[in-house]
Amino acid sequence: MWAVKWFLAAVLMLIILGFALQNSGQEVNVVFLTGSWEVQSVQMWLVIYASFGLGVLFWLAVSIFQVMDLKKEIRKMNKEQRELQSELDSLRNLSLGDDESGFGLAPGES
Repeated sequence: MWAVKWFLAAVLMLIILGFALQNSGQEVNVVFLTGSWEVQSVQMWLVIYASFGLGVLFWLAVSIFQVMDLKKEIRKMNKEQRELQSELDSLRNLSLGDDESGFGLAPGES
């Protein structure tokens, strides 16, 4: 399985490199917030990679909060499971008492 992952990673890197080389001559102007921040003559592949990188960082931040919420829920459920297991163990250890008739029925009753 690891070989397949490395192969796919290598193919992806070659595709990315090919894309960057094909678009190395293309230049664009980047405008952010309508004129408050502007950069002239930036290579297009650099803009695309920067956008992708910022998207990955945003996804990472959102994922971290989701993982933290899930871990909190797991801790809560583990605590509840331990409490329920403790209650079940204490109920299993209760003696049935001196009643030998079983289920509170008088002898002869079914």
